[in-house]
Amino acid sequence: MIYYEQFGNPDRPTIVLLHGAMAVHTFSQQYKLLEDFHVIIPHLFGAGKSAEILYEPVKLTQEIVELIRSLNKPTVGIIGHSIGAQLAVKLVSEYPSLFSFAVLLSANVSPNEKTIDMYCKLAPATVKLMRFKWVVKMQGKYWNYSKEQADDMAEYAHKITVENYKAFFKETLNIKDFPQYNEVSIPMLAICGDRESKDIRNSLSLLAQNKYCAATLVSKAGHDFPMRNAAKLNPILMEFIQRL
Repeated sequence: MIYYEQFGNPDRPTIVLLHGAMAVHTFSQQYKLLEDFHVIIPHLFGAGKSAEILYEPVKLTQEIVELIRSLNKPTVGIIGHSIGAQLAVKLVSEYPSLFSFAVLLSANVSPNEKTIDMYCKLAPATVKLMRFKWVVKMQGKYWNYSKEQADDMAEYAHKITVENYKAFFKETLNIKDFPQYNEVSIPMLAICGDRESKDIRNSLSLLAQNKYCAATLVSKAGHDFPMRNAAKLNPILMEFIQRL
């Protein structure tokens, strides 16, 4: 079973947090917000304790489903960011009965081949840069990580291979492959920053075609808004969750 962390009271409603690519601590600025819940944080392939495992969405989805079923909860909430949000779309589309709600942050579900090719070409240089712990720690500080969280990211970053870095982009999920998404009837909320890429903003519109999915933009925010713009995001999250 996939490695995971948890905090909070297991007797409270469970929320599964699916972090972004290579960033186990994506939701560090939301931990206190969710402290009254039972929170599960799987280490997705290519990050944390799963850093050496090749990112494969199909296999990863199966492991997350196995984890959720092992919790013996009737349903759980799910919040994902970036590739975590892509996986959340796949999960609620294929296993809607497992979930009570979904929050989809910066889900790119409309792959752009030119963008994928660009990031794949940059992969060797990017991975080489991640070998320098001081660079990774600076990134963690920029994302408002604690020292311990930044140190942790620096420790596992050097295990990420060029092949795995490319997989994060080559394996971008396409909403066209999940026609059942539009039939999902749980409460959903899709959010992205107004400074994100055109692909992600287009994806927001596609997700909002489901009548049960509300969509909103966070002003003056880029792709890392869960870490950098928590003061704007957290009230939106809590208002949504408290209405359920």
